[in-house]
Amino acid sequence: MKKRLLKLIALAMTVSMFAVGCGSKPAPASNQEEADQQEDQTQEEAPQDDTQPEQEETSDEDTPNKEEETVSGEEETDQPEMESVAELNYSNVNYDFAQQIAAEREAVKLIPDVPEMNLTVSDAKGATGVQLVASLEEGNTTDFFLNALVAGNELNFTAKEDAEIASASSSVSGDISVENGSFTYIPAPIKAAEPTDEIITVTMGDGAEYRVHTVNESMPGMVITGSGVDAANAGVYNFALDKFLLRVNTEGELVYYRNMGCVGELMAENFTAQETADGTYFTCFVELHPDFRNANGGYSSGMYVVMDENYSEIDYVTLLPNTEENHTHGEGYLDQHEFLVMGSNHYLTLSYTPELVSNLPETVKGLDGGNTAYVWAGVFQEIKDGQVLHEINTTDYPLLYESAVEKLDYANSTDQGIEVTINDNAIPSLADGWMDYVHPNSLDYTLDENGETKKLLVSMRDQCAVYQFDINTGGIDWILGGKASTLSGYDDFTSSREDEMGTEFTALTYGQHFARYTNRAEDGTLKGNPEISIFDNQTGMGPFLMSLPVPTLTRTMEVAIDEAAKTATVSNVIDATAMNEKTGTYHNASHCGSVQYINDSSVVTGWGLHGVIDNIGAMAPEGTMKDTGFEDLRAGSRPIFTEYDAANDTVTFELSGVRNAHFQGHEAFFSYRTYKTAK
Repeated sequence: MKKRLLKLIALAMTVSMFAVGCGSKPAPASNQEEADQQEDQTQEEAPQDDTQPEQEETSDEDTPNKEEETVSGEEETDQPEMESVAELNYSNVNYDFAQQIAAEREAVKLIPDVPEMNLTVSDAKGATGVQLVASLEEGNTTDFFLNALVAGNELNFTAKEDAEIASASSSVSGDISVENGSFTYIPAPIKAAEPTDEIITVTMGDGAEYRVHTVNESMPGMVITGSGVDAANAGVYNFALDKFLLRVNTEGELVYYRNMGCVGELMAENFTAQETADGTYFTCFVELHPDFRNANGGYSSGMYVVMDENYSEIDYVTLLPNTEENHTHGEGYLDQHEFLVMGSNHYLTLSYTPELVSNLPETVKGLDGGNTAYVWAGVFQEIKDGQVLHEINTTDYPLLYESAVEKLDYANSTDQGIEVTINDNAIPSLADGWMDYVHPNSLDYTLDENGETKKLLVSMRDQCAVYQFDINTGGIDWILGGKASTLSGYDDFTSSREDEMGTEFTALTYGQHFARYTNRAEDGTLKGNPEISIFDNQTGMGPFLMSLPVPTLTRTMEVAIDEAAKTATVSNVIDATAMNEKTGTYHNASHCGSVQYINDSSVVTGWGLHGVIDNIGAMAPEGTMKDTGFEDLRAGSRPIFTEYDAANDTVTFELSGVRNAHFQGHEAFFSYRTYKTAK
């Protein structure tokens, strides 16, 4: 048994590598010709020495201090005072991916091909993707399926060209009235856990018969348990599972689904509803450039799709070009981890951008022992009406190179990619040569009394810390956790950890994936000191390592920050172990995840990914992977999300997924996050 466990650990460290950073699949294996082409492409795409703006060596005397720092483009007298716990040294790396983004946006398929038939179906309110798709059963020319559905909306059934609809009937409601060769119909509500596949039979004038199914045949299954959500906490859960965008309400009804499988091997994830003063929007990430996805799958390069309140696509957002003197660059990619809608045409975006930097501090050795390195920069933009209002780049803060916990081998960084072993196959990975030293995975913000953005809250996994930035000056207000924490008072909740190089540090959070302000008022302002929530993965036994037996360490917490006293008070800690005991399912999450402390009777937790279970669990022999109270930890043993009534110590709603047998992809079976919205 011991030998089998050791073999399984080795398998986990290869097969599950690609899911370590919340991605979907490993980079595809390439032959030598493809590898050579990729290397040539890298030289064109990656920032190179001869394409970079001149960067002068910066001494301590040249580094702008807090009092001298100003925001470019304005008179010094108009500037807010610069205060920061970490000095800035602008890297200002120029890049421009506009041409390849344009080509990739043209090529990506957001809606599937329309089957050859004489019938079309559309949503009466214009929801994108509501159309018919052919059956996956070879040779079946009778059965067709909806690709998307908005519950309660009318569907328009229309004949093509010279064809006509003679009659129609529903397997639920019976005959449907047909007028002038077309009809409208509202499908019956669908229970997410017990979906009734309503079949609408349409007979054409030439005698052809089509059977239209309201439940897509590739949809993942769902299992719902719990005591029931109180009416006061009614709402809708938003998540993505196996490229299905899904909304399920607290009554267990399917509010919306859309199959994004048409994107093929590209990622489609991080779906949610976003409620703003300007209305409700729906957003999801779509990958464009898979070469920039590392073999671990931890980040990706693409765009965000924005839909209006009727689920109709209205915008496609990338990192915008910027002419600000400290951040001069062209168009870039967005990463899947975060995208916030602040209002109409007003967004907060996150990008992972490959950069060659030359501002490593003396305490960190870069290429050839110097101060240069290839890194993945975290770039945060606030944009409105197509203009950049603010931009923050993590490479402007030399401290962050030193305080990294993972991917800090700057001396061996490269823009040529490295060879990575996945399931005993050695493959070239373009993205893995750059050091992913920060890995930002969530953003949140506050507004001032004038409605302007004031603070930016950033969770960075590979720093094991949460940061607050002043978005106007670029200064860092405070750091919670990690090697460079500026706050104290939380010793009872820490553990001793080691970074990738074996250096010990005291960790509050470890590989955390989500942080949000919990005391932000409806107008966006904070009343008093910041109070935040954190989904703390407490990943594994070592830095981002999967091991057996699988540790049950994941927890969520709230933290009150006293900015004057420089202290942090931890409260309302919820351990995954406690959830295990209540529902009989396994809640540990090595990566990804989310939490919303809505009120005392509503804490909603999305359980993200566990690299070992969600990847290789289906292949593991029964009983191989165990933990306390669990004799069989295979795929499907973990829920997607849980709503917990902390006041009464009960689980009111929990949804688990069941993979559809038609699914053929390599992705792990999980949802990156779950978001609960009021409607």
